[in-house]
Amino acid sequence: MNRRLPLALFSTLPLLCGCAEVFYARTPVGVLSGKLDVEWTEANQFIFRPRPDNPLTFVTSAGRRIQPGVMYTDGGSVPRFFWSMPSFGPWDFGPAYILHDWLFQQHHCKLGDWQKDTLGTTADVLAEAIKTQMTRTNQHDAFAVWAIHRAVSSSVAQKRWDSGTCMPPPVSGARAVRIMTIDADAIRP
Repeated sequence: MNRRLPLALFSTLPLLCGCAEVFYARTPVGVLSGKLDVEWTEANQFIFRPRPDNPLTFVTSAGRRIQPGVMYTDGGSVPRFFWSMPSFGPWDFGPAYILHDWLFQQHHCKLGDWQKDTLGTTADVLAEAIKTQMTRTNQHDAFAVWAIHRAVSSSVAQKRWDSGTCMPPPVSGARAVRIMTIDADAIRP
């Protein structure tokens, strides 16, 4: 291994963190509410089912209201290598990841106002939802918000956006087991 590579990576970290802080400062905060239920179906495969009495809802800073419907999800599509790092687990920002997955589901299945979004708008909604969660818990991880935004704006993400298929989940959860309930209203410091 080239001995200069770690030094080069380490020396660019302050630059990346500087960019991350600017991005974080420019990312607005929305309003997150409701509860979400996640059912396990198989390894790394879950079904999100909105609660009829208190559905997960996100209102962006621009006033757009997003309320996800039933869909398959894997939480955040974070490579397993990063799961042990703070803020990079697949459920660290569960509500935000559910919102992002829903925007992909709408696009692939042509549901609701699916024409409104591009890959860029979905990345922006995810960043805003993550920052909203962080703000409610007095957490500040500008690098995580920036890095996640960059990842979901990448050419790999663009390929998934362009060529993904509609995968409607089953109507009932006969094979699924509810394993997690997240109360977005309870996310507090």
